[in-house]
Amino acid sequence: MRRSTPKSSREFAALLAARCVALREAVLAALAATTSQLRRLADEWSLAACGGEAEFADAFAQTIAYGLWIDRLDHPAATPTVAGACLRGAATPGPLARALAAAAQHRGEIAEALGQLETAVAASATAARDEHGGLYLYEEFLAAYDGRLRREAGAYYTPAEVVHAQIVAVQELLAAEFAAPLGFAAPEVETIDPACGTGVYPLAIVAHALRRAQESKQDPAACASHLAANLTAHELLAGPFAVAHARVTRALLAAGARLPAGGVRVVQRDTLARPERGEDDRRRIVVCIGNPPYDRRELAEADRGGWIRHGDSERGERALLADFLPDAALGKHAKNIYNEYVYFWRWALWRACEQAERGIVCLITPSSFLRGPGFAALRGHMRAVLDALWIVDLGGDALGPRPSANVFRNVRTPVCIAVGVRRGKMAGARAAEVWYARLPETDSREAKLRRLGALRSLDEFAWARASDDWEAPFVPATSGAYGDWPRLVDLFPWQHAGAQWKRTWPIAVTRELAERRWRALLHADDRAAAFRETEAWKITREGIDLFDGSPLPALASLPAEAPPPRIERIAWRSLDRRWCLADGRLGDRLRPALWRVHGPSQRYMTTLLSSGLSRGPAAMACAEVPDLHHFRGSFGDKGVIPLWRDRAATEANVTHGVLNVLMDMFKRTVTAEQLFAYAYGCLAHPGYTRTLADELAEPGPRVPLTRDADLFARCAAIGEELLGLHSFRSGVLEGRARCVVPVSEQPRTFEYAGGVITVGAGRFAPVAPDVWGYEVSGLKVVQSWLAGRMLQPRGRTSSPLDALRPEGWTETLTQELLELLWVLERSLALHEVQAEVFAQIVAGELVAASALPSPTPEEMREPKFGAAISAKA
Repeated sequence: MRRSTPKSSREFAALLAARCVALREAVLAALAATTSQLRRLADEWSLAACGGEAEFADAFAQTIAYGLWIDRLDHPAATPTVAGACLRGAATPGPLARALAAAAQHRGEIAEALGQLETAVAASATAARDEHGGLYLYEEFLAAYDGRLRREAGAYYTPAEVVHAQIVAVQELLAAEFAAPLGFAAPEVETIDPACGTGVYPLAIVAHALRRAQESKQDPAACASHLAANLTAHELLAGPFAVAHARVTRALLAAGARLPAGGVRVVQRDTLARPERGEDDRRRIVVCIGNPPYDRRELAEADRGGWIRHGDSERGERALLADFLPDAALGKHAKNIYNEYVYFWRWALWRACEQAERGIVCLITPSSFLRGPGFAALRGHMRAVLDALWIVDLGGDALGPRPSANVFRNVRTPVCIAVGVRRGKMAGARAAEVWYARLPETDSREAKLRRLGALRSLDEFAWARASDDWEAPFVPATSGAYGDWPRLVDLFPWQHAGAQWKRTWPIAVTRELAERRWRALLHADDRAAAFRETEAWKITREGIDLFDGSPLPALASLPAEAPPPRIERIAWRSLDRRWCLADGRLGDRLRPALWRVHGPSQRYMTTLLSSGLSRGPAAMACAEVPDLHHFRGSFGDKGVIPLWRDRAATEANVTHGVLNVLMDMFKRTVTAEQLFAYAYGCLAHPGYTRTLADELAEPGPRVPLTRDADLFARCAAIGEELLGLHSFRSGVLEGRARCVVPVSEQPRTFEYAGGVITVGAGRFAPVAPDVWGYEVSGLKVVQSWLAGRMLQPRGRTSSPLDALRPEGWTETLTQELLELLWVLERSLALHEVQAEVFAQIVAGELVAASALPSPTPEEMREPKFGAAISAKA
């Protein structure tokens, strides 16, 4: 049967990957023979250093595949064979030429697989060629060849428009700051790409420098020779390294460059490993530019981060990453530092700004370091070693409450371009100036790339100055009236993360189902599998009681008929209460502190403190211990704000002195409950996020605190009613919606049309469209509530126990659905009044944050309950 010719680069990449796998296996088989002639090449490629025969076979197969592919692109009329490619590429010395020569010389050992690969490349025609000459094929190839390797390598190659913008930024700074108009081709400029992939950045730098040379009437060959001596690129993976080496070599030779004795400085190495010590010329201007990989790893994976993370204790060399680690107060955020992109930032700053007196660092990386509390020390260090820093925030958060297009395909993490400059020796007494700009969140990927691809100067961005405080976020301090409002967390200083089980089965939609799952766990043939153990949480681990801190025996030791633990209501999602097995042995992070302060008078506000808010209320309330993701179903953070710090409701979670300021101003007593209700009245309506859409790009809501006693009382009254509604503590409530047709059995589906919600065979009406579509930063409240109560609920499962479902739809579930609809009906009516009152508050005289006392460190810490409470909280 005749195979069809690949029609696209993706189809060709898949075909190339399959043939490459076959060649890899053939090479491994050949190496097993005692007569193998490929062994010499394996030794030459430092077999042991690259991880043994499997690593060599993988590197060799990828290199041959890419050699044939490049030859096919450059010589489309020639028959793609290893021998032919070897002859045509003889003028380009390097690992690619050596691999092709070895394959041609010892073809007999791998003939069949090699022939299939040649046939596949011959069939490709122009499928692999794109506007960039096929340069980006490797991403598609590696996804098909080894998706795991691609993810671990962070192999997402940079769009040409992004590369262009970074080169323009660096070129402008080299000319303006260092009087080097030739830029990258200037003899005093040393350029390093720490993770070059197939050579996207080095090739673009060569092309850009040669254009500059022609424009300034300089000798292109001389400029190319300077680049050959001063342009360095590192790559860890053998396949793309060989391609980058060959392409950079050919580009420089084509420009008439005189290559260094050892060839171009494209090297296969781990940038994060201990550097090879050489004589650094501190008079040079060092530029680090590129797109380093990023992938957060578990802290236990000690092999990640190399010399940057671990140092070298035998030589007395400290770990440079220590400069980025947060202080003890922020220690819980330290995990965010253990990311490859952070390691590369530390390396680049060290190489360009600490090993040299003058330098520029220009990287595109995830943007989490701009704002995150765990990156405070990183920001402080960057401000110390740089003179100036420019941030271009490209957005690209596909999953958060404010989604935007990403300039990378298949990447959902927001990214930014950062370019920093060190002009010379510094005393370190002054923090670097930080300038921030961002592309519109509404721009499509194509629009963002067009703007970056057309960039001619950094002046084209609308820059805003960020704070000069050493560890402050790299974004502008909120200006104008909003920036003067007190932050919610400055009024209520203790925030906590919600409960997190790390497994779904202990959460149930009915009390009976929770108890049934407990019994099934204890009767399971494999209790560990039913429980869903994690590395840190085993059934052999003893636990603590969430409520009094007393010890509990391990789950593995319990008899099959052991009684269930306490079954409690939990605030699962906004306006969605479920039941949970409240047992410290069943969840990895159940936050004992929250359970210990939980009581009949307790109320919680939940919001997002580390990411921007979107449509709908900026805060939601509940009267049960909230789940980590209560607010919007994902991206949970330390956004749970309790009203009280104790179960008896005697110690308010209010910054000391704030209530006194209000009492002096209003000439009457103001209670913690009233302040909590006032804040909720301000935040818990869509008008807040709609009015402050731009300001809320900076995480953490603020509260406009009115000086008008009557306005304060009106807003607090609305907030108090909403607190009662959203915590389902308002007593008897009835609205318009009715169950017009009962739900007869456990439903499989639900839908909404014409004011009617159909749940299985049941029907609920009338339901207004804005009730059905009620949203909390992307969480559709009614739809989420229903989805969790279907026979086969949406979302992930964690163990066979999740398959246990309610035995039927009950009257209780019908009543709870009606109550949810009634709560939303009343909430929407109150939101109209809230918006009016909020507008009056904002237009009136407000209390500035600077006029209020600041929280003390003790007020920001969780209450102390004794040694029995787990440190895992």
